[in-house]
Amino acid sequence: MFTLLCLLLSTVNGQVFNMNSMPPPEISMSYSDGGVKKNSTVSIEVVIPENWHVNANKVTDDFLKPSSVEIAARGIKFGEPIWPEPIKEFNEALDLEILVFKGKFQIRIPVDSVEDGYDSLSTNAIFHYQACDNSICLAPAQVEVKIGGASGLEGSSKLKGASSVNGAANDAAKNDAASLKKNNEGDAFGAAPILLLFFAFLGGIILNLMPCVLPVLSLKLFSLINQAGESRKRLMALGFATTAGILASFWVLAVIISAIKAGGGAAGWGMQFQSAGFIAFMVVILAAFAMSFFGVFEVWLPGGATTRMDEAGRKAGLGGAFFTGALLVLLSTPCSAPLLGTAMGFAFTASTPVLFLFFTAAGVGLALPYLLVSFFPKILNVLPKPGAWMVTLQKVMGVLLLATVAWLLWVVNEQAGTTGVLLFAAVAAIAIACSFAIGKIAPPGAAFAREIGAFTVSAVVLAALWFALLGPKYEAVVTERFEARASEQMLEGGWYRYSEKLVADFAKSGRTVFIDVTADWCLTCKANEAAVLSGSEFLRKMDSAGVARVKADWTRETPEVNALLKSMGKSGVPAYAIYPHGDAGKQFVLPELLTTDAILEKLP
Repeated sequence: MFTLLCLLLSTVNGQVFNMNSMPPPEISMSYSDGGVKKNSTVSIEVVIPENWHVNANKVTDDFLKPSSVEIAARGIKFGEPIWPEPIKEFNEALDLEILVFKGKFQIRIPVDSVEDGYDSLSTNAIFHYQACDNSICLAPAQVEVKIGGASGLEGSSKLKGASSVNGAANDAAKNDAASLKKNNEGDAFGAAPILLLFFAFLGGIILNLMPCVLPVLSLKLFSLINQAGESRKRLMALGFATTAGILASFWVLAVIISAIKAGGGAAGWGMQFQSAGFIAFMVVILAAFAMSFFGVFEVWLPGGATTRMDEAGRKAGLGGAFFTGALLVLLSTPCSAPLLGTAMGFAFTASTPVLFLFFTAAGVGLALPYLLVSFFPKILNVLPKPGAWMVTLQKVMGVLLLATVAWLLWVVNEQAGTTGVLLFAAVAAIAIACSFAIGKIAPPGAAFAREIGAFTVSAVVLAALWFALLGPKYEAVVTERFEARASEQMLEGGWYRYSEKLVADFAKSGRTVFIDVTADWCLTCKANEAAVLSGSEFLRKMDSAGVARVKADWTRETPEVNALLKSMGKSGVPAYAIYPHGDAGKQFVLPELLTTDAILEKLP
């Protein structure tokens, strides 16, 4: 399945990655003062564009291409280049520490010997490099600089150091820069996007293990046990229906994200949990689904059923499998799984076709376990046989769904306090009341039209109450509370509230900063906070090292936190970074799942 995705990616024109193409670095060259002689030096100054870096002259992984330089001149022999000290940086995509050059740096090349009749104006240097940002590495490229003439290869140059430099050289350099940018538009497509696509696929698989998905996984387990005796053809149909639900839900999210981007807005992974309307929708769906498991009402299809087993089969049919797949996606998005965050950080900044491709890869990864069960039904032999015990299990599943509703109410409490909880509890209570009404109006065996009518009336009542009364009240409460929070610089536990000005102040004093981008609805964030970030060992060592702990809240969208996530190459939370001595340009971006040692070893 993933092979098909890779083949599909290879058919996408390389220009979909243009927005991630780095302009060519600026490069200049000059001889040291005192004339050209043995032991004099040539200095090559390179300036890398902001938010990009190039690999150092030594690399820590075969996937990366090291920087190198070639230099030649008539009658002059040069020694080995002397490179600056590289910057150590953790690369989440490769899950290893890499060596890079950023900003402005200088390469010094000694002169070994000078022959009679030498010509320093023939000096020509080519800088070979591979440019990367936090989410992608481009194809290797090169840029050339000459003393005394225009560039002959791809590249851009700023020329200085020789009084006889041809004034036309700068014009040629500009033309070369435009040429390189044009050429790179096609060359930007390379191994890195394929690797990130694979990360999206693996991240989708890992989502099955994240706590957000567990309530729906319990539903799927119940469904699989119930279907253990089905034919292989039936199991395959159910597996494809679940996959279709997963992909449809991912594609709907991709459409919404593309529309937001087209309108100039900011979009991110899990952003729907910033919407009170979406949380209300999930409360209604989960509360009603729980009531169905308690037997309050049942969904019937035309034609009725003659036995209880047929009844169960209908409830776990293709429509149910599709719905379960869609629900899996909606509940999984508060969690940014390992690898998925890096992949989506790239996808959210790419073009619409690439965004859809990455969402498809994540969807196939999330659906993979169900496809495997469908194609290899012997896996179901490890599950117990259907029996009377399933009635009890069904009620347990209902309790788990209500526990998920309770989690959503906890999220609401973090955002809006007691008033918000009461409003959403009213939403849940009305949904439960409507479930009982549906059970009375359309009991098993009644005309199918009654069921459709009861569901329609319930949906209209719930929507009217939310948009006319509950929704505006909730938004007013949340706005008031967040405005009050924004004025507080210090948070509990010695954490600072994030602002660009605060980080700039820490940078001026040279203080190292640890950044935690979190949200109240992010379970992975809460797990990291409980296991690591609130631990006494972590707090003691961070304080003893003088590290400023800064927390950025993405529970509600803000332009400032959106920009912070973008600078980290992330599309959602959790996201963590270390700014050595406050320098955001030398940041270490940490993985989604934290350990105390992984943080401390990155401190300068």
